[in-house]
Amino acid sequence: MLITFVAAPVMIAASFYVTTISAGIVTKVIGYIGVAFFGLCFIIGLYNFLRGTFRREALMLTPSTLMVSPTSNGSFTLKWSDISNIDTIQIGNERMLVIQLYDPLRFIERQGDSAIKRKLMQADMALVGSPCAVVLNNIDAGDDDIEQIINKYVADYGHNPSPKDGPTQD
Repeated sequence: MLITFVAAPVMIAASFYVTTISAGIVTKVIGYIGVAFFGLCFIIGLYNFLRGTFRREALMLTPSTLMVSPTSNGSFTLKWSDISNIDTIQIGNERMLVIQLYDPLRFIERQGDSAIKRKLMQADMALVGSPCAVVLNNIDAGDDDIEQIINKYVADYGHNPSPKDGPTQD
């Protein structure tokens, strides 16, 4: 995001230059589209910069909760008792930490503040099997280290499933 925020003014200037040269109508239309697109990228980058989302932590672990801040859909907090498993998967060139929940549909329904946020979580659910996923490039630690740390927190602060009745509720 930071690179887009910094590079957008350069691309706006280049697109604007394309609109001023004597060329065909197609070239001018492409220039105007470039100005609009990179202008929007700059506005979104500026908005995120002012909100402070460039330097926020992707994961924050406490004894009671796990706060997840993926760049795609804001932030949310999970109780350790809601987490059933942690997986890492590979999608293209990106490794993702997927937080499996006991009841992911209920979690999506509780995100009542934004229909867009719920739709993004449903898309994540269809893609990776959970509404809670974080790209591991956002975290300054090894993939295996993060998975082990979070699994330790789940074991220490979560709940253990009862073999007969399913998970116990805290």
